[in-house]
Amino acid sequence: MAEALFSYLSDDILVSIFSKLDGSDPRHRAVLSSVCTRFCSLLRQHHRLLLPLPPSHHFPNDSTNTPEILLKLHFCCPGLLHAGVVSESGFGSEDPIGKRRKLCNQKEHLASGVWSLSREQGSKLLARQFRDDCLYICDWPGCLHLEEKRKYRLFRGVFVDFKETRVWKALNDGKNKVKRKVDVGGCAFCKSEESWDLHSAFCLRRVFGFHDDGEPVVRAFVCENGHVSGAWTDVPMYS
Repeated sequence: MAEALFSYLSDDILVSIFSKLDGSDPRHRAVLSSVCTRFCSLLRQHHRLLLPLPPSHHFPNDSTNTPEILLKLHFCCPGLLHAGVVSESGFGSEDPIGKRRKLCNQKEHLASGVWSLSREQGSKLLARQFRDDCLYICDWPGCLHLEEKRKYRLFRGVFVDFKETRVWKALNDGKNKVKRKVDVGGCAFCKSEESWDLHSAFCLRRVFGFHDDGEPVVRAFVCENGHVSGAWTDVPMYS
């Protein structure tokens, strides 16, 4: 029915209508893409409509930032493994139910909390010398995970023009490049198998610090395509 009603309108007019939707709620784009094949095709062609960013920001139209990946960044929690909270062998519970719960939480899943990305939140995460880099992350409090040790609020995000950022240059600075690579099961949002530790590269605000047991209050990892996964703990992130 929708396809028949809108068959009288050109693609340009439809795209103009789509762009008028409330940019703060990406679910509108997801709903539109499921209405009919034409809407889905238009949203794929004009994929920047899927992510409410100013027009000056550029997301390459390639395999690293497809519409599916951008939607996944909005709605999916990266999981405990990709956020660096646990390792692939770090599920010590012998209780079968506990194991199933942890294995589920390890993988990406529908996120709780607010489904939106904010540059303001990204700027607060980065150290002062990297504030000019454009990082969008989900709004506080992220996706809440109650673990035995403490609460973890998992977040996800994306750098704009990542290979041109100061963060990327810092991660690839000479002999420390290999040391900063970590195994967090690859990227939760694309096929990249390599990730870098933003904490050990001093890209995060130093004020976050550590818990008494040595665990960082905030951790974050980025893949070569600029997709970010991380976690802050029960200490308020911006206290």
